[in-house]
Amino acid sequence: MEALLEKEADVESWNDERMDELSRRVDDGFKEMREGFVRVDREMKEGFARVDREMKEGSTRVDREMKVGFAQVGDRIDRLTNTIIIGGAGFCAAIVAAAVFG
Repeated sequence: MEALLEKEADVESWNDERMDELSRRVDDGFKEMREGFVRVDREMKEGFARVDREMKEGSTRVDREMKVGFAQVGDRIDRLTNTIIIGGAGFCAAIVAAAVFG
């Protein structure tokens, strides 16, 4: 009977050691997980900052290109308006000249 009790003590000791080892391994696993979350958080913040910066730069570039484009369209409309006015004035002058000299 004493032999069984000694064997049971060895098993309990072994189980305690195994449980302690398991506890350490679980703690190490959670430590790695927390470090991984910190790394992922940092990478995400850096990525979002980069995307925000690129979006702002792109928006600035598009704004500049649109202003230049609208200025060019405005210039073309001004030239077209001048052409229409000059053509209309010439047409009116031709009608008046035909009526007067006609």
